[in-house]
This record gives sequence, structure tokens and C-alpha cells, in this order.
Amino acid sequence: MQIRYKIALQFTLIVLAILLVFSAIVYFRAENQRRTNFYDRLARRAKTTARLLVDVKEFNTTLLKLIDRNSSSRLPAEEIFIYDYRNLLLYSNLEKVSPYVNHQLINNSRLRREIRFLYEERAVIGLLFEGRYDRFVVIASGVDKNGKLQLQELVITLLFAFLGGIAVTIALSLFFANQALRPIHTINQEVGEITARNLRKRINEGNGKDEIAQLATNFNLMLERLELAFQQQKQFVSQASHELRTPLSALKTEIQVGLSVLHSSEDHHLILKNLLKDTDRLIELSNSLLQLARIHETPDQLPFDEVRMEEVLLNAQQELLSVHTDYHINFDFDQIPEEDYFTLVKGNEALLKNVFVNLLENACKYTPNHQATLRLGFDEQYCIVRVIDQGIGIAKVDLPHIFQPFYRSKNAIDYQGFGVGLSVVQRIIDLHEGSIEVKSKQHLGTSFVVKIKHLGPQS
Repeated sequence: MQIRYKIALQFTLIVLAILLVFSAIVYFRAENQRRTNFYDRLARRAKTTARLLVDVKEFNTTLLKLIDRNSSSRLPAEEIFIYDYRNLLLYSNLEKVSPYVNHQLINNSRLRREIRFLYEERAVIGLLFEGRYDRFVVIASGVDKNGKLQLQELVITLLFAFLGGIAVTIALSLFFANQALRPIHTINQEVGEITARNLRKRINEGNGKDEIAQLATNFNLMLERLELAFQQQKQFVSQASHELRTPLSALKTEIQVGLSVLHSSEDHHLILKNLLKDTDRLIELSNSLLQLARIHETPDQLPFDEVRMEEVLLNAQQELLSVHTDYHINFDFDQIPEEDYFTLVKGNEALLKNVFVNLLENACKYTPNHQATLRLGFDEQYCIVRVIDQGIGIAKVDLPHIFQPFYRSKNAIDYQGFGVGLSVVQRIIDLHEGSIEVKSKQHLGTSFVVKIKHLGPQS
């Protein structure tokens, strides 16, 4: 069932329930009022008849019956019975006593002073009347024909009003449901027109204030992220192909040269050395691509444990220096931690070590004296690591792009590398819900600041 029909159905059911409750309240109040009014009229008729018979000497039973038959205030099917203190019948407007009149009713009326009940369709009242010299029991009954006719007319009116209200409710609910859902219908049509070839298309955000406008805004933001992902993927494929083509072309050229003419053993040794160098570059590039792909594909499967940051930094320093013996790294604390938790983080030790190996390698590689500074600090919330060098620096125009895969600054072209390391660094820091900031000036050096939340005193 479509949402518009669900809304119309639910709204109609709500109105139906309200109308039913309203009609029931009106009916029962009208019925109660009709019954009360008729009993009150019966009581007045009974008391008037008893007063005329008992307190007015000029009236006797014959005269009272004659007046009663011709009275304009006589009720439909009216019956009146008057009994004295010995339960003897003093007056009746009928020739015989009705079956609902008995000694129990008379005695109860005397004891309780007034009784009201229904006998078949007849309303019956028994009450105690205090005359001038004695007490009498008056029993009166009648059929409220006019009141029941009016009640039937009220029921018919309520029924037509109920059916008409439901019909109007259905029509209006469908109309307003269509009006309310029209923007969603428009969004559906616009979304159906968006494909991988036209991700630049955006849907109309309407007034920009209501929930549907928020939905459209969020959808447009999602499209922007998708478009960015597609662009990054295309750029990644293009740049990866370019980076792979360079060492492969070099390999092919060296092999062709080796096959074209006969060389001395020294020439063959040089060719093989160049082939090995290009092969190492291919292996390094393949490892970088594989690492980047794994981090993007399986972030939820990485184990996270409590890791002490100073141990990570010392291991990264030792690993880098074991490979590049000409590098120099000065490691120190910004301040000595008073508590253990200031340098304790939740993370993956191998990935965090990879972050600082990359940052330290770049710092040393792009510095003429191959020297870098590594400092560890903290605040109330974060563990803070700074990697500082005095190397070639990064141009201001290049700073926004350095974390893109395969992006390299113009002044770094002469240095060996593929531009993948910083992309891996940023992805790993994002997995640890941290942040990385970079400040750099050309020919003066670069500073990277990594912040990761420490575990805090509750740990």
C-alpha cells in the first residue's frame, strides 16, 4: 500500500473513532435527558392528581377521572394509581390495576419515597405524597412516544452526519496526503534521473526548512560524497596506471638494450642492477597500493587494543633507522606525564607505527641533513605527537592536496616516492578518530601534528 493511502486510512480511522465517541456521547446524553424529563413530568402529573383528590374537597374520583381524560397535559398511555396508608386503592384512571403494581412496589415507594423503573416500554414512578391529613402512595406510568421519536430522529441525524463526515474525511485526507507527499514524488522522479554519468545533478531542496527539504539536502550531500568518491577512484586508477607505467617502461627499455647488442660483463651487471632497482620500485608501489586498499576495505576487522604511544614512536624510530642508517631523529617529551593514561590510547599498534614511520621518513627524506624532530605531548583530552623538519617545505598551493593518493608537490618531483604515504596516514588516523594538521613554508620546513584521544583517568 502506498504511503498516501496509509496516511488517508489512518487519518480516516482516527476521525471515525472521534465521530463514534462524539455520537455515542450525544446519544446517551440525549437519552438520559429524555428519560429524566419524562419521569419528572410523570412525577408532576402524579402529585397534581393526588393533590386534587386529597386536598381539594370539591373533587371526587368521578370528577377527577373526567378531568383527567380531557386534560391537555395528559401523557401518552398515562396510568395513575393512589393508595392510602393501608395500601387500599383510592383512585385509578383505569378500570383495573396494571400487572406491575403490587404490594411490594407500594411498600418500597413508601419506604424509599420515590422509585423509578421501566416496565417493558413503560416508564413507571412510585412516590410518597404527603397530604394535609395523611400520607399516600402514588404510582404513575406512561409511554414517552414523542421523546422516542425525537431520539430516533437524532439517531438518523447523527448517522447521516457520521457518514458524511467519513466521506469528507476520506476525500480531504487523500487530497492533503497527495499535497504533503508531492515533494517526495518530485524527489523520486529527480533521483530516478541520476546515474553514474550525471552525478553532478542535484535535486530541488524546496523551501529549505521542513523535513522534506532536510531530506533533499542530506541526499544532495550524499551525492556530493559519492561524486567525490567516484572522482577519487578515477584519479586513483589514472595515477596508479601512470606510476606503474614508469618502472615497467624502464624495465622494458633495459631488457631491450640488453638483448640488442652484446655487452661486457660490467654492462650486463649495470643492466641487471637497473632492473633490480626498477623491480624494487614496482614492489614498493604494489605494497603501498595493497596497504591503501586493505585499510579502505576492512576497517571493521582491525583489532584495537590499549597502546602506549611512546612505545609506538620508539618502535617507528628504530624501524626507520635500521633501514636508513644515515637518518637522524631526535625524540623527546613536551612534558613528562604525571599519569600513565596521558599517553595511553585505543588503537592498532601496527597501523599507528606505520603512520609515524611514513611521517618520519618524509621528514628525513626531504631534509638535506636527513634530520627530524619527534615530540610527544598531551592535554586533558588528546595525546599529541609532532613531527618537525627543516626541509624543503610544501608550497601553500599544494597543502590542500597532499593527502590525495599519488599527489606530489612540484618541489618533491626529484625525490623518490609515489605520493601514497600521506593518504595511508590520513586514513589510519581517521580510523582512530583522530586528526592531523600540517604547517609548512617552502625552504623553512614542515610540521605535522597528530592528535588521538587518550583513555582518560576512568581507564
